[in-house]
Amino acid sequence: MTTAVRTGLTDLVADAQRYLRRILPGLASAVHPLASLHAIPHATASRYHLAGLMLYGETPAMLAVAREPGESSTRVIQDVRCLRSAANALVLYVSPYLTPTQRRFLVENHIDFVVPHTQLFAPSLAIEFRDDPDHEKKAISLLPSAQAVLIHVLLSGQSRWWSPREISAAAGYTSMTASRLSAELVGRGLVERSTGGRERFLKLAGNRDEVWARAQPFLRSPILKEVDVCWGPTAEALRDAGHPAPTAGLDALADTSPPAIGGTRALHIDAWRLLGALPMPGPDCAQSARLQIWAYPPAFTSIGDVVDPLSLYLSLQGKRGHDADALEQRVEQALSGDTYPA
Repeated sequence: MTTAVRTGLTDLVADAQRYLRRILPGLASAVHPLASLHAIPHATASRYHLAGLMLYGETPAMLAVAREPGESSTRVIQDVRCLRSAANALVLYVSPYLTPTQRRFLVENHIDFVVPHTQLFAPSLAIEFRDDPDHEKKAISLLPSAQAVLIHVLLSGQSRWWSPREISAAAGYTSMTASRLSAELVGRGLVERSTGGRERFLKLAGNRDEVWARAQPFLRSPILKEVDVCWGPTAEALRDAGHPAPTAGLDALADTSPPAIGGTRALHIDAWRLLGALPMPGPDCAQSARLQIWAYPPAFTSIGDVVDPLSLYLSLQGKRGHDADALEQRVEQALSGDTYPA
């Protein structure tokens, strides 16, 4: 878990507290450390940031925020039921956003939940309260172009005003795309927009850790699909066409330099379409490789011949077989330094 995500979760508990105290004036106490933590199985407790409070002056309750973004609804339901039983308390699952499908699944399973400043659904208390019926629209993930530009800026350590038009052009995006992604980043509260001059400039709305944490609900894995290819002729085709394919996936976590030949590589969807059919592994193939087809250009944010750590973090969420601590450490290091020139 990165420091950034930890900070975001702590902020989310505070947001939930403020929201509950606003819509239940005098009926929701301040949150406090959970006294019954010892009674909760360690495996379950380790997946959540937990805090206690009292509702209606006599009902013990618990706020539970998943430590890892993207937990499946099935896992959340199992964990909430386990927490209820172990702590003998009402459990309010807290999430920064819920898709309509996730919301329906939780409602059908009678799971109490809070989306701060948007909705409280607590069948255990016969409460259903909504603030913002358009929340689902606001929680839609960023355009791939907006995600790529945001990651680029986070990695470059941009603390000053920057031109979305210039940075977008470096990624191969048009001025129209630059305008759209600027509006998305401003609308999500991730950047601020200057007010004067003919050209509008942007600046991160906080330090890099804060913006990375705030962006989590809107970020998605860049991978659209994966295909296996014969690496020798594929590498030649990529080189001739001028399409870089940096090392990705588990191979990007390996401490080998230079990266291993073949392995897992990332390729932009536009390049994949332009190249057409690539040779598949067969009896005469000396070295196979797996191509991840990305929604945005991996070379735009990559560091040398390896995909950037933020995109790598997003691409490996929910997947097994990697060292989560090593990955989180890379993200922390990337957010604390200048990965490449601004």
